[in-house]
Amino acid sequence: MARCEGAGSTGGEPVFDPVALAEQARAMMRLPEPDIGTAPTPDKPRFVNIPAWMWVAEADWGPVSATASVSAGSVTVVASPERVVWDTGDGHEVVCTGPGTVFSRAVFREEGSPDCGHTYTVLPPGGAGAAVDLTAVWEWGVSWSASDGQGGDLEQLTTASTVAVPVSEIHSVVTQVR
Repeated sequence: MARCEGAGSTGGEPVFDPVALAEQARAMMRLPEPDIGTAPTPDKPRFVNIPAWMWVAEADWGPVSATASVSAGSVTVVASPERVVWDTGDGHEVVCTGPGTVFSRAVFREEGSPDCGHTYTVLPPGGAGAAVDLTAVWEWGVSWSASDGQGGDLEQLTTASTVAVPVSEIHSVVTQVR
């Protein structure tokens, strides 16, 4: 919680500008960067034409708030996660409206494909095993409410993280036909 104390006067009454206080509280917010999870793990290759899973830490998927106040009142700003926009490093973008599902064999058996994932269809320019940057941009909706009953929305905030992931392919050769 942030506190900003100050007083101005207009005819002896304290000045209370809730929009300015909301912007001040918004500027003090510290939102988590996406804690990127993938299956396969970032150090293992994704294979062409096989789905890869992506997620951010579900524990971080919740609202974050900050409050600024003066003697005449206070404003609380709340940032709520809205979606994660993934740049997959191969010219594609995946938009997920939740944190994504952490990979497990049980979930894979029940649901198959990930709810937040991507399938690479070609090798990167560097060829098999070359890495691409997988970037998660977390978009946060921001609203405010003041002690005097006013409220509204502010410009959204974003946080981002990037990991390098190798992309490869599997070839099979039929050596004997029955």
